[in-house]
Amino acid sequence: MISYLGFPLLWPDARPFGTICVLDCKGNSYSDLYKRLIEQFRDLIEHHLALIDRETRLEEALAAGAVMAFDWDLSTDLVRRSNNTAQILGLDPQQTLDGKSFLARVHRDDLARLKAVWSTLKGDNSKYSIAYRFLRLDGREVWLQETSKAEYDATGRLVRVKGLALDMTERKHAEERQKILTAELDHRVKNMLARVAAVAQSTSHDSGSIGEFLRTYHGRIQSMAAAHTVLIQTGWHGADLTTVVRSQLAPYATDTNTTIVGTDVMLSSSATQALAMVLQELVTNAVKYGALSIPGGRVSVSWDRRLNGGAATNLIFVWRELDGPPVLAAIRPGYGTSLIRELIPHELGGNVDLVFGSDGACCRIEFPLEDVKTPI
Repeated sequence: MISYLGFPLLWPDARPFGTICVLDCKGNSYSDLYKRLIEQFRDLIEHHLALIDRETRLEEALAAGAVMAFDWDLSTDLVRRSNNTAQILGLDPQQTLDGKSFLARVHRDDLARLKAVWSTLKGDNSKYSIAYRFLRLDGREVWLQETSKAEYDATGRLVRVKGLALDMTERKHAEERQKILTAELDHRVKNMLARVAAVAQSTSHDSGSIGEFLRTYHGRIQSMAAAHTVLIQTGWHGADLTTVVRSQLAPYATDTNTTIVGTDVMLSSSATQALAMVLQELVTNAVKYGALSIPGGRVSVSWDRRLNGGAATNLIFVWRELDGPPVLAAIRPGYGTSLIRELIPHELGGNVDLVFGSDGACCRIEFPLEDVKTPI
């Protein structure tokens, strides 16, 4: 006798799954059949849930590593991809992208390289790795590092490609920035070495002894180092003028002998280095012969901005010594005075008016300010 009975089936969390119909030809107890079926079905459900959990964890790992998994069937041109594909390729979550459409968005030069790699593959040499540029549907270009394996049919025809593609855009951008920084560093080092050599040669011409040469040369090199320290703190984006002035006056300035007044001004790296060298010469002269060489002498440093007839702005910078010793004789032109008068016009396109008055030097400097963006 054949009989049947329907049993409701539930998920482990009690949600309805369906109904199973049991046919019995051997007179087995329905309760025994039901029990065995439920146990087998529960094992099946648990196995299925474990697979879902592993797949979910895998998708999460791929998303965290910005890695896209894919399986391309060349016979149908259909591609199965991991869930994070939309984010990497700039797709709508509901969009699909077949193989031909994907390749159409690969950079032309890189597509040629990719096809060249495919042409070298064969059955026992079917794995490859290549980096290429891909134009997302939102117009942004990304770099993908693909590592894949090709499969062939019995005739040796390519039928399937499976692999992973890593979004390496940030790494590529970092490499490009590193190249630019390396080239910029090379340029700066060469410029600095040329400056050091020029300072050494000029200082030697003006020095009456080895001792005088070493003292003067050391001061000029320390001035250059101070300017570099200020620039390093901003990543060579520029420097605050007040900081530059204080760093050059630091060894000699006090609250009683120095007055510093000026608006907030950011100097470019080139203006920072040039003005620092000029300031060092003014400070050195003031300490040796001018207002900072005697008690009661004072130095006033001030600056302001001024429109130069258009949207651009000039910096007006004034160094003035007060109550210094009288200038008894004409100042012998040397490297220091030549540098003060010539460096600003040569490097910054400005002008300098340097006068040695009865109580000390007065130097007026004017040059156009560059637009300096402070780092974030």
